[in-house]
Amino acid sequence: MFAVIFHLGVALIFVVSFQFNHKATPVKSKSVDVVKATVVNEEQVRAEYEKLKAEQEKKRKSEKEKLKKIEKKATEAERKRKREQKRLAELERKRKNEQKKKAKLEKERKIAEKKRKEAEKKRKIEEKKRRVAEKKRKEAEKKQKLADDKRKSAELAALKAEKKRKAEELQRKKELKQKRLAEEKRKRLEAERIRKEKALAAIEEQLRREEAQRRNKEMAEEAARLKATRDSKSKKIINRYVGLIRRQVENHWRKPVGSDAKMKCTVLVRMMPTGDVVDVKIVNSTGDKIFNRSVEDAVRAAAPLPLPPDKSLFSQFRDLEFIFNPGN
Repeated sequence: MFAVIFHLGVALIFVVSFQFNHKATPVKSKSVDVVKATVVNEEQVRAEYEKLKAEQEKKRKSEKEKLKKIEKKATEAERKRKREQKRLAELERKRKNEQKKKAKLEKERKIAEKKRKEAEKKRKIEEKKRRVAEKKRKEAEKKQKLADDKRKSAELAALKAEKKRKAEELQRKKELKQKRLAEEKRKRLEAERIRKEKALAAIEEQLRREEAQRRNKEMAEEAARLKATRDSKSKKIINRYVGLIRRQVENHWRKPVGSDAKMKCTVLVRMMPTGDVVDVKIVNSTGDKIFNRSVEDAVRAAAPLPLPPDKSLFSQFRDLEFIFNPGN
């Protein structure tokens, strides 16, 4: 395609050049104009050629991008189809497994039901046998009793009334004894119940006291642990800000002429919550008044001094004492 376009451009240059030569009259000017026209047309043809080439390249890239997007969508659709197919297969497998489990459970239920019915049937048979044996035993006892009654009826006829009286007397005594024993037993049980309730109440009270002591101990331990944690954190914060104050004072300190670089002193600074210095004193030094005065001036110049944002820690900084050792 590019070769065809190029040849068409060259042919167009020759045609235009021929037409331009045909119209020109002077021989000298004709030669100059032909060269100019030829150059201009070659540049136009080359520009058109480059333009067509760029458009073709742009169109080719656009088609390639479209093809890539279509292929990407097709690939994504295929992946989705495979995932869906896999998901459906997994659901089908789970459904079959559930059906197998249900069938197995139903089979086990039927077997258990069958065993239960067989056991119930066996129990009923045994119960029936027991009732028959009990009935036979009672009939035998009844017959034996009738026989004994007939045999003893003559012997007991005379003693029947006396025996009845004694039996009634014995029964009455027995009932009285049973009542007395039952009352004594009731009293013993009541006393035992009261004793157990008291013992249980004492145990419960002891357990409550022990639980309260345990809770109080745990609360005290937790409070001590929290206090230790807070004290440790507070100590770290205090040490850090004391260091910041010391560095800020050192940054504002100007070494007096003739002072030893290894000199140091202990400074007592009284501050306000804003960090402003109320008063500054040298409480322990080497005795060099000029050095001491330079340290006091440095403390005042460094104000306001840095303080921690936690206002509860200000009590540690209200009267702050630190060692000023610029040579360290």
